[in-house]
Amino acid sequence: MDVSFNEVMKSLSPGLVKTGCLQIESSFSAYDTVTLEKGFFFLLVINGTSSVNDIYHTYTLSARQLLVVTPSVQVRLTGKSEDFRCICLYIVPDYFDTLAVGQLAYNQVSSYIGNFRLPIFQLDKVQTEYLQKTMALFTPQLEKMQLYQDGAIRHLCSFLLLQIADILYKKNRDTSGCVKRSSEIFRNFKRLLVHHYREQHTIQFYADQLNISTTYLSRIVKHITGRTVCFHISELLCADARKLLECTDLDVKEIADQLGFSDQSVFGKFFHRKTGISPIRFRTQKDRSKNV
Repeated sequence: MDVSFNEVMKSLSPGLVKTGCLQIESSFSAYDTVTLEKGFFFLLVINGTSSVNDIYHTYTLSARQLLVVTPSVQVRLTGKSEDFRCICLYIVPDYFDTLAVGQLAYNQVSSYIGNFRLPIFQLDKVQTEYLQKTMALFTPQLEKMQLYQDGAIRHLCSFLLLQIADILYKKNRDTSGCVKRSSEIFRNFKRLLVHHYREQHTIQFYADQLNISTTYLSRIVKHITGRTVCFHISELLCADARKLLECTDLDVKEIADQLGFSDQSVFGKFFHRKTGISPIRFRTQKDRSKNV
């Protein structure tokens, strides 16, 4: 059985989700696959192992590792061992953006996100136990608070994010512990990209939205990730195209329209340039592999 983490948390504590965050300590043993998407997730493995994959790679999570998932990424937990147990905190993106210290934590994982790697960090025993205690404070008990609920949750989130930022800063000595304008711009670019990549394929749109020049945006993205803005746009488009070709019965023209290409021919050339084969051939190969 497959499930989205969002579905699990809404069924457990719908009231707390509305406040901006929710923590779950679980083995997820009832589900074959758990999907983490459309939010900030801080998943700490307490025991056992699990496979985790995004559209690029598959990783193995083990005890005392912290996985950070941002809204621009979708990951799936699969292949969990019988003794797997984790504690996971979800923070609604809009709520995260209201937290003054959020950028400090994001700054420590931005290089991983920019290079299409999942931010997975190995913690020591003391760090793991301390972080687990902090995350355990996000319980449904907070729902019973009346006058000071928002303040309590906001302070807990800020403390946790500062704790995580401090841990990761020690692991990323070459990354500044302060908020840099370039890191903030990069994060805002990634957020815009997730919402607009289907209809906006040019760097000019994103630069205009950020009120900076295309040259400045190019320099920032290249410095942080080693890749161009166009590369980031095309990676999302190609991943989406592959998924639509493999998992839907939409014809190539419909997919081209959904992804904002002017016509089927332009989409076909783009897809061939990225994958080395045409959209139709890609779909045919996938259909054959399913029937084997």
